[in-house]
Amino acid sequence: MSRISKLATLGSTAIVTSLIVTGAAHAQIDEITVTAQKREQTLQETPVSVAVVTDEQIEQSQIRDAADLMTLVPSLRVAEFASSTNTEFALRGIGTSSFNPGLEPSVGVFVDGVYRPRTGSAINDLISVERVEVIRGPQSTLFGRNTPAGVVSIITKQPEYDFGAEGELTAGNYGQFIAKGSITGPIVEGLMAGRFDASYHTNDGYLEDVTDGSQINNRDRQTYRGQLLIEPGENTSIRIIGDYGVIDENCCAAPFAFYDPIDQAALVGLGGTALPADPFDGDIAIDGDVRTELKTSGISGELNHDFDTFTFTSITAYRHYDEDQLFDADFSDLDLVSTRAITNEYDSFTQEFRFASTGSNFIDWMAGAFYYKNELEYTNATPYGADARAFFDFASAPQVAPIVAGLGLPPGLGGVSLLEFFLNNNNAAGVGNFVPLPSGNASLPTVPAEGFISTQHGLISEAYNYDTEAVSIFGKLDFNLTDKLTMTVGARYAEEDKDMETNINNPDPISAFSFVDVGQDLRLVSPTTCDPTLFPIIGGDACAYLIPALLAGAGLPFDPTQPLTDEQARNPAINQLLGFTAFQNWPPVNAAAFPDSRSDSNFSYNVIASYDVTPTFNVYASYATGFKPGGFNVSVDAAKTGVFEFQDEQAQSAEIGAKGALGNNRFIYAVALFAQEIEDFQSNNFVGNGFALDNAGSIEVAGLEFESQWAPTDRLFFTGGFTWLFHNEYGDYQFAPCPDSFDPSDPMFELCLPGNERTNEGGVTASFNDLTGVDRGNSDFVGSLTGTYTQPIGNTMEGFVRGEVTYTSEFAHTTSLDPRPFANQDDFALFNASVGLGGADGGWQVQLWGRNIFDEEYTKGGFPSVGYLGTSYNVYPGDPATYGVTLRLRK
Repeated sequence: MSRISKLATLGSTAIVTSLIVTGAAHAQIDEITVTAQKREQTLQETPVSVAVVTDEQIEQSQIRDAADLMTLVPSLRVAEFASSTNTEFALRGIGTSSFNPGLEPSVGVFVDGVYRPRTGSAINDLISVERVEVIRGPQSTLFGRNTPAGVVSIITKQPEYDFGAEGELTAGNYGQFIAKGSITGPIVEGLMAGRFDASYHTNDGYLEDVTDGSQINNRDRQTYRGQLLIEPGENTSIRIIGDYGVIDENCCAAPFAFYDPIDQAALVGLGGTALPADPFDGDIAIDGDVRTELKTSGISGELNHDFDTFTFTSITAYRHYDEDQLFDADFSDLDLVSTRAITNEYDSFTQEFRFASTGSNFIDWMAGAFYYKNELEYTNATPYGADARAFFDFASAPQVAPIVAGLGLPPGLGGVSLLEFFLNNNNAAGVGNFVPLPSGNASLPTVPAEGFISTQHGLISEAYNYDTEAVSIFGKLDFNLTDKLTMTVGARYAEEDKDMETNINNPDPISAFSFVDVGQDLRLVSPTTCDPTLFPIIGGDACAYLIPALLAGAGLPFDPTQPLTDEQARNPAINQLLGFTAFQNWPPVNAAAFPDSRSDSNFSYNVIASYDVTPTFNVYASYATGFKPGGFNVSVDAAKTGVFEFQDEQAQSAEIGAKGALGNNRFIYAVALFAQEIEDFQSNNFVGNGFALDNAGSIEVAGLEFESQWAPTDRLFFTGGFTWLFHNEYGDYQFAPCPDSFDPSDPMFELCLPGNERTNEGGVTASFNDLTGVDRGNSDFVGSLTGTYTQPIGNTMEGFVRGEVTYTSEFAHTTSLDPRPFANQDDFALFNASVGLGGADGGWQVQLWGRNIFDEEYTKGGFPSVGYLGTSYNVYPGDPATYGVTLRLRK
């Protein structure tokens, strides 16, 4: 059976199954209005896959920020890594890393119609939210930009002419305290209304630093929003919104899940703390900051004016983002990598114009234009720490011990010191001046006065000024062919220009030369001369080539008077110096290697057919394309892959779906079957000593989504849904990263074995895997179920009990598909519960709540440890059990 046939069969089965529901009911489910198609429609009428979270659900589920939305929207994943602002949004398993500011998100985040250029500006606490719409699949036709995977649209509550005020206080374990307040009312009766919202949220954190007792992974955030609604006439409305947010948190630390014996011995040997490799015991030992300071602010103005046959909308917005990160990248109490200091600041301006017909015509239409300008300044500094040299020497000493002993050198000499010994002797003896070098170099590398590893080396600074300017025009036509059948055609044409200035200072002498060349050139000499007595089998005045001499001394058939061939020098079984490449963290890179400008253009479109089978059951089919522009690799790590510029993403998506209601609206549901492909997917993968950014050839996902609400009685209410990805693989990924550790006999990692190095399109020769046709390692199934029972108490009060469960199937932490158990998360379920009591009129409510009430231990992600020689591994633990009490007052 073909894939399309399978999709059709699965879709038909799901639709039929969703109709087989029985049970008496007495309550209707409230109708929800959405603007996913830039028109007000009911959720059931909207012919796209969209999930809605209402303000009531946000309160009942204790949803604090965008990351908590995953409880109610199974297809959405929001992951927080390294810092509070490194937050990745993914839909249907498709998302973009937030660790490179040159990358823009595949999931677009909009707040009140205003695009947020980086997801970090959208992760503060949610306040006075009317609803959140999660629209899945490419939405590049109607939404401003960069939405090949979907959109998260947050709509806040507007000012009202009737006075209203509400407040909320929450206290919980781990020192949690939350205060929220909102007030709205008339300023000029019938002409102007205002609204002010504020939120303050703190907790002590879930991890303790055993070195000083401080708490880490805490919350400390504030959010403020002020609004004016001006209605000078019955056809005109103006909404002005200003907001300001602050985050100042010690987040996010990653304890060790595994110590490589090499790393652990060096860590302990140098006086560091090696806690048990249990990321869930609540302890960590670090010697630096894990801190994020962020200030975001913005102002927007939305104008709507109704003409006789159409409505004109203008949304103008300016936003400012100012972030400072300071964190101990090695996550230990040794100073291996000095505190990574990152600043990220941008100013953005957006302008959107829309014209839309008033509806109820044979042809309804919408047309508009969008302008976007963003000016980004990004800096990073990550030099070596004071303990780095001693650590590298200590950790590598066992590996070089046979060479050290064979040459009669002091026991315990480490790899860095041994390399410096060889090079100093060669240069002192004049090697390279009187003996031609096979590599053609003029001389062997010289050792800096401060040595190869020092605090003067590493990433001293990198700075980028990155400007983006984009303009697009868009439109759509709805052909109402009958009172039941509608055909929609939409399109957007976009042009984008980017400019960048680059300044880099990353002196790292040990990373500046090739151990292939050194392995061919290095001689076995005394500190001052080529001494034939150093090796008895050498005669005359020749200097022994180091590696052949060592091998010949071990009884292997190598001629110490002849250098290695290039092929031999690239073989780690022969050229033992290749093991020293573990010391090479910052390859030299010239700022001139980074492009300074690029342009992209794109034409995206979608086609939708929707049919109302009955007044309460409709079906639709759609095909859409999407686009995310290319850009620049804003990182010195570009030198490791040769990818200084990445290409645009192109998305294609096909979807069929059905939405319906049964039993007088007692049960409503939506089901969608989808297949999506993204070509030139922008992949950014952490590989232990940096990030490898590249375009994966393509990724392919296909799956089934289901969502429902059921009110079997007037007191009992259920919601449930799932996303099942039955196809989720790389269509083409020929130069994927290799894992740190794997079974050499596993054919999946054959290309990662020594000797199978390949040269990628960037001209870099290294170990790359080919993951073409391989599953991407995302969760195949994510589902959630909630149940709420409400009980009147007398005539003035009302109580409720609520339970929630979210199930997530297994997933891999790394794109490299590291096979080790701690680099993969098994399937798990999180349970939440709450009970509340309040006034029947909604004037007050007390809620006792708990999240992850069974204290499930799970990880959000993980990565190869930073600054180590072995295959150690760190993970980000999930939040433990939390509980508390919330008091709400309304007037």
